[in-house]
Amino acid sequence: MRVLITDISTKHSIALQRELSQYDNLYLIGYSDKYRVIAKLYGFCKEYCGGDFVGVVEKYKPDIIIPVGGSSVRLCSEYFRDLALLPSKEILDIAFNKDRLVELNCIDGVNYPEIMVVASISDLKEFCAESEVVVKSKNEAKCKFDPLYINQNFCENDVEFSMIDNLLKSGVELLAQKKVQGIGRGFFCIAKDGKICTYYMHERIREFPMSGGSSTAAKSIYCPVLHSISENIIEYLNWSGPLMIEFKFDKVNYVYYLIELNPKFWGSLDLSYAAGLSFGRSLIQIYLSGRSETIQENYQVGIEFYWILDGDIINLIKTRNLKAVGNYFKPKSRTSFCKNIFVDFIKILLNLKKLIYG
Repeated sequence: MRVLITDISTKHSIALQRELSQYDNLYLIGYSDKYRVIAKLYGFCKEYCGGDFVGVVEKYKPDIIIPVGGSSVRLCSEYFRDLALLPSKEILDIAFNKDRLVELNCIDGVNYPEIMVVASISDLKEFCAESEVVVKSKNEAKCKFDPLYINQNFCENDVEFSMIDNLLKSGVELLAQKKVQGIGRGFFCIAKDGKICTYYMHERIREFPMSGGSSTAAKSIYCPVLHSISENIIEYLNWSGPLMIEFKFDKVNYVYYLIELNPKFWGSLDLSYAAGLSFGRSLIQIYLSGRSETIQENYQVGIEFYWILDGDIINLIKTRNLKAVGNYFKPKSRTSFCKNIFVDFIKILLNLKKLIYG
């Protein structure tokens, strides 16, 4: 069976490749329009390719496509819906466009924060006059950048001011969201026709950038309330395919706030494998069967995963919290370190560059 995997040098795509390369009946083809070196160093795929995505699909004729990044999901939705497990275009549009997630507030327990589509700097200043807000790309499949946090003192001297101004002048659609307090928690699943087939949950330990970004350390958890809210969202959307639902959890008031939907595989995929799941195999099984069947495998709760060279060590150095390095060696801890010495060497150089030049 010919499996085309996209965005092959990202850590979550590499996790998928590592899993699926164990199956002799799968012929893996790795695609990326750039940065294929890291993926080739791992060597999990039989072939590697780039260039025009439509032309690549026509050339290699895969039996299934696993789109990993947002742009790849959008391309598959547009041209190759029969080769990928995806929701309808209308539902995918809701997930990609953060301004449309207010529609989900009709679901009990969702609590999507107040938002505003940013038309101008003056509108943004007015929106953040009373509380801190987070500025994001309205549609990350079109433009992705780390969230920008601004408060009531937002002014022209701020670095964020010039960044937002440049993004607006470049035609990037921005969305401002009222910031809510809480711990980052996520629900991760593969669903079919609104039914959850396999899932797990995690709680964020650290992230990079520290002001708000991808998880660099996380642990597997289970929360029945989080499961119930997520299940209702998935049923409401009649979702099919991979999905990450991101929340902030207010432990004091025991309230979940929906932050965003990511209609694709997620950066913390390594943790799911460490907890005992196999999302790549599950996706192919669901795609081939064409049915919304439960194939949930039990997963271990309390497993911690650290992406040491993907931001975590920088986080610890910048926060002067190097004593937390000891957590890497706990019995239930797993890391991405020493999987490939050549890749680790490249990442060490990149980390040094970030520490020196910011």
